Amino acid sequence: MHDRFRSQIARLKTAAPLQPRFGAAAIESSSIWVGRRVVGTPWQNTAIQILPALILLLFLPPAFAATDTPVEAAQTQIERLISASPHLRRGHIGFEFADADTGELLAAQGADQFFTPASNTKLYTTSLALERLGVNYQFKTSVRTTAKVMPGETDIPDVTLIGGGDPNLSGRILPFSQDAHDNDPLAAIDKLADQIAQWGIRRITGDVIGDDTRYPYDPYPDGWTFDDALWYYGAPVSALSVNDSAVRLTVQGAETGDLADVCLQPNVGYFVVLNQVVTDNSAESHVTISRPTGSNELVLSGTIGRSASKIQEDVAVADPALFAAEALKQALEERGIVVNGEARALHRDLNNVADPLDAPLLASLPSGTELASLESAPLWQIVQVVNKVSQNLHAEMLLREVGYATRNVGTLAAGLDERQKFLQQAGITNDGYDFGDGSGLARQGVTTPASTVTLLRYMWTRPEKKLWLDSLPVGGIDGSLRRRFKGLMGGERVHAKTGSLSHVSALSGYLLTTSGRWIVFSMMANAEVGDTPEVTAFFDRACEIFVQQPAARK
Repeated sequence: MHDRFRSQIARLKTAAPLQPRFGAAAIESSSIWVGRRVVGTPWQNTAIQILPALILLLFLPPAFAATDTPVEAAQTQIERLISASPHLRRGHIGFEFADADTGELLAAQGADQFFTPASNTKLYTTSLALERLGVNYQFKTSVRTTAKVMPGETDIPDVTLIGGGDPNLSGRILPFSQDAHDNDPLAAIDKLADQIAQWGIRRITGDVIGDDTRYPYDPYPDGWTFDDALWYYGAPVSALSVNDSAVRLTVQGAETGDLADVCLQPNVGYFVVLNQVVTDNSAESHVTISRPTGSNELVLSGTIGRSASKIQEDVAVADPALFAAEALKQALEERGIVVNGEARALHRDLNNVADPLDAPLLASLPSGTELASLESAPLWQIVQVVNKVSQNLHAEMLLREVGYATRNVGTLAAGLDERQKFLQQAGITNDGYDFGDGSGLARQGVTTPASTVTLLRYMWTRPEKKLWLDSLPVGGIDGSLRRRFKGLMGGERVHAKTGSLSHVSALSGYLLTTSGRWIVFSMMANAEVGDTPEVTAFFDRACEIFVQQPAARK
């Protein structure tokens, strides 16, 4: 379909493609880690080198003949931006801009070539979830005991916290607001514990169990790295996730010669911290953070200056269901309920699933007594979080929930298969993409700008259109675009999803021109040899060109 529109662009040029190179994730965060060591922010390290190129990109004058149509002019300007940057010229650049309503192709280059899209993959997952589950779909988290609890009974044999796939068992404020400050990270657990206490229960003679069997245990998709697993953005996938299955680690200098002060928030007794960081008399930090694979031990080593700024990083837990059980056990004990047993996790082994693509619907009533429950926010608010802040774990949970809701089995395979059917429905052929996860953290995932534009145009026709558009970051305003489009006109007219890995950048979404025309677009850059800010400046400038595009001549 896309090839037959190419003739509309008289000046279309296709850059010689370079194969994308896959590196460690930048993951759209503010700190770069080299050997797991904080060394500063990208802007601090590269501002001097990239400043001339950024200035050139931002202030290149338009150079097109008065006889050029607006379409030809935009194509020419974007090509000039690429030609002006040695880094962009040597990379693999692809883009497509089209009219959101008519599909008229407005500018394109390499749009049918494959790119690693990074977090643009989330567009494919969140659109699937909205369409298959419905905008008001909710998740239920419950706490049960195997006993039939009678009025006045104070002792029960056990407590099981059953994960229902709610990604926001945390202090997060919903609907999303850029200015909102999160509440207590254990707010959801506290609500459940309060409900249990209202039964008058004083003792649990057995264990507190975290049950995430809704999604057969397959915590790390292929293509995620070992380093990913340490950080919040690589938190393991589970149907029971409290506080995004992560804790905030703070390391701060103490007295010279003493071990640094270390704090975890929330601290439910899950992590064992081996602190070997020594405070020196400098203003510098050289701290390494590691965790043996699959363990609950955090190892901190190195030095931190007495007057150095504190280090704060969000680190992932290795077993989300166990972490959730520890949190509930602590909350119950804080309310005077004695727990004789331990906190433990209950998983469903993926190897024991007869068919990971489908399962019969089994109608069975749970035994025992439900002691507490929570209903999630509606799905459209959950999708807002995924797209606005690029939340990897939540995207993975949604993909598995689609499998659970449509195939009765919450596996990655079921979610991927259902997404394939959805994309066929949207007009995207199976040879137009190849994904291995729901978030884009898997390095082997590929798609094309043309396929992404097709998806975005399909969602433009859907009843969920407004909620879908509102879920995307807005240029210079919120989410992962809040610091973008500075100094450019019309950034607030851009609603788009970012994507970032090492040597990978992407931006796809919608923009509204000053003449009132909605344009759908996708831009992707792989094999970047320069710095990410130079590529994102090119993306932002290309959007500005179209925002200011005049109405088509009659």
